[in-house]
Amino acid sequence: MRILSISDVHAPLWLKDLEKVVHDIEEKPDIMLIAGDMIDRGNAKFYRKVVDILSKLDGEMIAVFGNDEYDTVKDQILDENPEVIFLQDESTILEIDGTKIGIVGSKGSLEIPTSWQRKNIPGIDKIYKKRVSLIGDLLREISPKVDVRILLTHYATTTKTMRGENPRAWRYLGHRGFEKYMNEGLVDISIHGHVHNGRKMAQVGRTKVYNVAFPLWWGLVSIDVSREKQPSIEEFLSR
Repeated sequence: MRILSISDVHAPLWLKDLEKVVHDIEEKPDIMLIAGDMIDRGNAKFYRKVVDILSKLDGEMIAVFGNDEYDTVKDQILDENPEVIFLQDESTILEIDGTKIGIVGSKGSLEIPTSWQRKNIPGIDKIYKKRVSLIGDLLREISPKVDVRILLTHYATTTKTMRGENPRAWRYLGHRGFEKYMNEGLVDISIHGHVHNGRKMAQVGRTKVYNVAFPLWWGLVSIDVSREKQPSIEEFLSR
């Protein structure tokens, strides 16, 4: 089984770079996980261009929205990209080669909303807090039904992948509340974007955390779904 993941192309900004990367990929994935901000500042027409490029790789595309996929353009993106499964605080289960993959997808949460969000989204603090709780419920629901549990978000799910960014900004980049579910063993793999200058990978409990932001990797990230032998943190980070 092969899973690739990506976020933060911010098309049209790095659209040409994405096209070159995809052209050079030889082995096609079974699943493509898209962690948001594939367009820049609500420029919805470019989402179709991104999907056209990624479609050359085949594989099921599962996506969440980022903060640059504005609420005002989400319906347009959904209408123009019917082959993509968008998860908005939802879960889905895929079976690949006899392995059941459970994916819980969400934009995610911030510990401190941005000033724009506070001005324009009533009750945003409560929305973010409630979302953390909802994601926990979804993870518990799918956990006994699948072999591998994946949490796919745009915002970061741990501060460990924020290292490289100014620590004063960490609470504006994600939410540590999701670490609870990793430590409880409800998440095998956590995938997020948004943190352009953070770390590529980290480990929380036995959960592998991937920050798949395109300007961090300049490529699509291959996700290891094996549960046979969990690596030590030293082995994991040396890959």
